[in-house]
Amino acid sequence: MEPAAGGEAPPLSARIVSRRTIASLVVAAAIVGVAIWRAPINWGDAWHRITHANPILYLAALAIYYASFWLRGYRWHVLLKNAGEPQPTRPLIAIVITSFFVNCVVPAKMGDVYRAYLARTKLGVSAAKALGTIIAERLLDLCVLMVLLIGAGAVVFWHKAPQALVPYVIGGTLVCLAGIGVILTMRAGRGQRILRLLPEAIFHKYEAFRIGTVHSLARFPTLIVLTVLVWGCEGARLGLVVSALGLGGLLGPSQFLLIALVAALLTTIPFLPGGLGLVEAGMVGVLIAVGGVGREAAVSIALLDRSISYGSVVVIGFVVFILLHLRSARPVPAPAG
Repeated sequence: MEPAAGGEAPPLSARIVSRRTIASLVVAAAIVGVAIWRAPINWGDAWHRITHANPILYLAALAIYYASFWLRGYRWHVLLKNAGEPQPTRPLIAIVITSFFVNCVVPAKMGDVYRAYLARTKLGVSAAKALGTIIAERLLDLCVLMVLLIGAGAVVFWHKAPQALVPYVIGGTLVCLAGIGVILTMRAGRGQRILRLLPEAIFHKYEAFRIGTVHSLARFPTLIVLTVLVWGCEGARLGLVVSALGLGGLLGPSQFLLIALVAALLTTIPFLPGGLGLVEAGMVGVLIAVGGVGREAAVSIALLDRSISYGSVVVIGFVVFILLHLRSARPVPAPAG
């Protein structure tokens, strides 16, 4: 996503009302509509549970979720610093929240591309290098998520084969291995002779992307700890939501983590903005299969949790998005190359 002439912000509003976005929202609405219409669920009971949730525990879940954005912002600060682009953490947090908002309203994970664009226009970081750090961050997320998912699954399914998780584990592991292989190849500098045959501008952009991807992983132990804390916040948020509904005795910490990680995996499917409709259905299914929770209770957990991880991001993220674009009238020019 390159900036328009004169440094103007890209037409995000045009993307929101594009045919692809509208089609994905219609599909998500159809999934939710069919679930409400056909699912054998007492919706009145589920709504009663939600409206009588403990507000203090719900606010605590909301607070820990937004604390994870500080961790994400600081982790990006470390990645950028490793890549030779030191930036303060505070503006990075606002950009990360904005990217989550875009992912919630636009399909195909466009928020990640938009984050690289904002790094260029607001911070003066090369968009290619910023995108490289984001790719490295996503690979960190996926690898740590898979390790935690396997560990939590081993605890939950101690005497049973976790059949439902096998496709996620296999697919995620293959993606992790492929990503690690690509980064090792880039680190070794393979194919430089062929790449130098490309136009100079394209080669310099690739080199900036390579530096952002490879060099950003320098302080690896710190990045691993921060990533584990990020996913720990995801599990803690779900645990507080379950407790707010008075269902804390039904699930344990490993189950909280397992369900939160499965939900996070479902959000990566690019066809629906923020996994809307699919994540809720997946959470309900895993809550029933793994936790032995009743249908109405599972629905209330999924909806209340998604009111934080999706609903609040749409509202708060939109406010941050507006403030971020009003704060600086003129974008910062990115360095050459």
